[in-house]
Amino acid sequence: MKYNLRIFLLLLGVFIGSFGTAINTVLAQDITVNSRHQILSDTTKSAAKNYKDSELRAFLTSKYDYWDARVLASFWGETVEDAKARMGRKILWGGENIALLEQFLVDARVQALQSVKPPRPGDSSPYKFYQDSTYNYNDAEALARFWGEKSAIDAKARIERNLILGNDEVIDQALRYARPRKR
Repeated sequence: MKYNLRIFLLLLGVFIGSFGTAINTVLAQDITVNSRHQILSDTTKSAAKNYKDSELRAFLTSKYDYWDARVLASFWGETVEDAKARMGRKILWGGENIALLEQFLVDARVQALQSVKPPRPGDSSPYKFYQDSTYNYNDAEALARFWGEKSAIDAKARIERNLILGNDEVIDQALRYARPRKR
């Protein structure tokens, strides 16, 4: 009986040891798979970030500016940063993609220009590009006088149209002449 108990305990030890080794092997494989998945996930995120950075760099070094991206963001229904990246992607792809980008910009400008209408009584300013700009009411008043507009509201509409067309430098130049000169 004592001999049988020793064999039983020995076999039980071997079985438990093998079972424990099997459990450790499964856990190690799971950890390895999870680690590989994490590394792959981190690598994918890093590659995506690098590609988006290259898209934004392509946009920033192109002939396009914030107002082009702003008009397209509104047209495409996305953020300005996403529009910049999308524009950069088209620039990087080159050729017909740049031609498509140019056509999108024309279409976006036409659509945005059609939405420029005088505000109705009680409405807040409908001029979303003007609101996104650094121009203020005093600028609008000065430009109204300079451009011969009836009111600051009319000047805001003109500012809005110029921003949509990407002509912010036209506004800045007019403002230099429109502001009273300090002596």
